[in-house]
Amino acid sequence: MIKAAIFDLDHTLFDRYATLAEVAKKFRTQFDVADGVTDERITRELVWADKQYVHFHWRHIHKHLVDCGLFSQAPSFEEYRDFVVSCFYKTAIPFDFAIPMLDGLRKSGIKTGLITNGAHDLQYAKINLLGLQDSFDSIIATGDIGVHKPERGPFDIMAARLQLDAKEMLYIGDNPLNDVEGARLAGYIPVWVKTTGTWVFPEIEKPELQVETVEEIPALIKKLNKA
Repeated sequence: MIKAAIFDLDHTLFDRYATLAEVAKKFRTQFDVADGVTDERITRELVWADKQYVHFHWRHIHKHLVDCGLFSQAPSFEEYRDFVVSCFYKTAIPFDFAIPMLDGLRKSGIKTGLITNGAHDLQYAKINLLGLQDSFDSIIATGDIGVHKPERGPFDIMAARLQLDAKEMLYIGDNPLNDVEGARLAGYIPVWVKTTGTWVFPEIEKPELQVETVEEIPALIKKLNKA
């Protein structure tokens, strides 16, 4: 019996690509963009690089943006990183179905939780921008506990807080390593959200349960519990 649904944040509960499109519009205020490069091209390159490399390191994203000729004078990786992080403190575009989905789960008796890798200030800034601060029974930003996914510590802490066995809990996220494999090794039932569109860790087994967006989670839980 599934009694809780625990979620990742980035690429799972908000529209990362719509958010990146807003970030792309601000590149000209911060960087020397090459002549002839449109906002649409910046968005296209940024989203493509994010889909390919977000599960590895932002340095790969930065390298792609430099190599594809977006800048007349390329920023350093540190300049790029600090600018994007500053934007994430101010911009997060929600999926319109996220809050109704979470509220519906709780009304049906399913507990909800959030485990997100990252520093407290940044992750809670996103949570507040998205209006998600009251949508969970428990929230863990791993910067607060000093242990990060895919290590099992955050998953064990969440199970203890909700007073449930891991096998009674779904963990829903986009990252094959941090979310799917981390949850699996902690005893949760993993669900892969296919927002990035690519499975970039061939050595990791894909989970049986997969969804396009978290809007499908309530129906999935009903199906699992009926079975």
